[in-house]
Amino acid sequence: MLPTFSDLMQNSMDGVFSIGTGQTVVSWNRACESITGIPAAKALGSCCHDVLRGQDTNGRPLCKCDCPLSSLAKGGPPPSTLPMRITHQDGKRIQLCVGTMLMPSQTQDEWAVVHVMRRSRGIKDADFFACSSPPGPEACPPEPAQHNAALLTNRERDVLALLAEGSGAEAISVMLHISASTVRNHIQRLMAKLGVHSRHEAVAFAHRHNLAGSSH
Repeated sequence: MLPTFSDLMQNSMDGVFSIGTGQTVVSWNRACESITGIPAAKALGSCCHDVLRGQDTNGRPLCKCDCPLSSLAKGGPPPSTLPMRITHQDGKRIQLCVGTMLMPSQTQDEWAVVHVMRRSRGIKDADFFACSSPPGPEACPPEPAQHNAALLTNRERDVLALLAEGSGAEAISVMLHISASTVRNHIQRLMAKLGVHSRHEAVAFAHRHNLAGSSH
């Protein structure tokens, strides 16, 4: 008999956990317990941001009650792998790489948000961080803005770039061959991910961080 996804998840060498409604942890495999020191009995049913309390490399919170990743339950391409720091239950700070994938949910029109985490390798200096290979001598942690931008999907980057060029939702819908309501949804999501409160702030962010014009 072929193993189920739950079997594969439970026996994975990587930490794998899934998030349900209200950002509560609904699964937490043995690797998660090993990586974090947090037993499944404590993690299950708790809000994910209360469990991990993840931070970026500058100590700013990544895990929070309004985390934009929770909106992926409604669908959409997940972001690239993100770097994260947490405090192990023994008090030591550890560095992780956290990926995200979507799995079919029992709730109609929703997806289960599944996170995969692993310890970063070959990093001894807390000022250096990398999510793939060990860093070279000149590696340095990305700025918080880079973490925010890393949350954007390719389509959201396209929309942001066109906004930065002065295009409105209707014009963007024509250029990207999607409906204006879909464009507005993309705008709302990218604003939440970037932590800005208006389209003007989003455009300013795009110009400050060289995201303007990236759709071409």
